[in-house]
Amino acid sequence: MKSLYFLNLTNGIEALDIFPEHSFIRIQSTACEQKRWGFLLNELDYNFLLNLALGNRCIVVDYSARKEIPRSIYQGVEWIKYALNVLWFNKEIIPLVKGNDCTIYFRQALKTLNNQTKKKIKYFRKFLHTQEIFLESFSGRTSKDGDYNYYRDLLRIEF
Repeated sequence: MKSLYFLNLTNGIEALDIFPEHSFIRIQSTACEQKRWGFLLNELDYNFLLNLALGNRCIVVDYSARKEIPRSIYQGVEWIKYALNVLWFNKEIIPLVKGNDCTIYFRQALKTLNNQTKKKIKYFRKFLHTQEIFLESFSGRTSKDGDYNYYRDLLRIEF
């Protein structure tokens, strides 16, 4: 099993020097706040989904200005794990968001997904080489939230 790092745009860019081999992903905290669960799944990168289907360990990296763990991680990653388990394995896991069992809430959210989103996620079932999803996270605090010049400069150095 490979371990792959996915830096969440934008604040995750700060981890470029910690995880020199990486890809980028965008799990929007605002989509979580607005309860746009279908949007969140629909926006997932195909490379990310394929690697999860192949059984690789995918680690989402993000930082937050106000708390130790950003919403994209504690809510977004948890939602992704729940949805993929149900849609790929027909297996319901217990999603914990800030220590609270969100099974009933996420079950309802899954029922609201449109066919296009379900079709996109289910497409990857044909590539499954695993019985379980290895999705983890790494997070911390940043003082650079909203400093797009800083992030742009980091990316310029990187590329």
